[in-house]
Formats: sequence, structure tokens, C-alpha cells
Amino acid sequence: MTATNVRVQMQQRRDTAANWTSTNPTLLNGELGYETDTGKWKVGNGSTAWSSLGYSFSSDLISEGDSKAEVIDTGSDGRFVITTENVERVRVGPAGQVGIAGANYGTSGQVLTSGGASGAITWAAAAAAGATGGGSDEWALEHDNTITTTYTIATGKNVISAGPITINAAATITVPASSVWAIV
Repeated sequence: MTATNVRVQMQQRRDTAANWTSTNPTLLNGELGYETDTGKWKVGNGSTAWSSLGYSFSSDLISEGDSKAEVIDTGSDGRFVITTENVERVRVGPAGQVGIAGANYGTSGQVLTSGGASGAITWAAAAAAGATGGGSDEWALEHDNTITTTYTIATGKNVISAGPITINAAATITVPASSVWAIV
């Protein structure tokens, strides 16, 4: 029997994510559907519509329960990106800088601030702390004259404040027996 070579070229179904979602087809069992704008693909089972199919396994996809996060390494520029619900959330730049909601790296001296359980993180000016003064001289420590929040000094630690100090009625300062609070 003589062998016959047959050249075959396969082309899978393909479209943009938006078009796949709007037409919402049911792929045949084992049929591949490729999103040309995201690089993701799904495999049909013959009965589930596109929008209800999960994306095929990718080592860049992290999934837990109904939540999915995609980790994207964009390659030669060294960025590392984390997205959820197709929205970029966190980016680590090639020099190790952290960006939120895209390439928002904040400005020098800013810190990340939580928006709470349902809020987004944002860049904000760092709260003043430590000694201050003119230029690079760190000779003074400023603090408020009124205490509005209850506070307990840590056991074995001492505190010094410059008076006069007013403690609001709703606030309590607790000084353990092994600690000292000096007001000068």
C-alpha cells in the first residue's frame, strides 16, 4: 500500500470577546472558540452557551469559587499585571514599582491607602510622623493639644507629651503600672 500525504490547515472559530458574548453561541462538543482580542479560548460541550462556558485552563488564570483573577506577564518590558473581571487592578513595573488600576504608580512619598472592604485602594500622602524641622533638621516633634481617641500605652513603654493637653470626655488614656506618661 502506498502512503499518501495530505496537507491540512485547520482554522478555529474566532471573534472578539464582545461579539462572542453578544451572539452567545453554543459550541459543539470539543469545538474551540478563540477570542482574538484577549487571547483566551473556550471548549464547547454541545449544550452550554458561550457566556456560561468557563475559559480553558491557563497557568496564568487563578480561580477560587466564582472569583477569577488573571495574572498576565506582558513579556519583554518586565511588567507583571493582575486583572479581575477583565479590569487591570495591580501592576508591578519593570523597576519594582507598584501601580494600581493600570500604570498609576503614585508619586514619590505616597503610600497605598485602603478604601475598606468594598472600596478600592488609592495613593495618598503619607501621614506625618517623627521629628520635623527646617530643611533636613529633625529637631521637633509636633502633636495635637487635644486627645480625642482612647489609647493604652504599651506595657513597659514610656510616653512624653508637651502640655497643656486636653482629653475629651469620650477618650481614656490607660498607663500600665510598668509605664510612665510624662507631660512637660
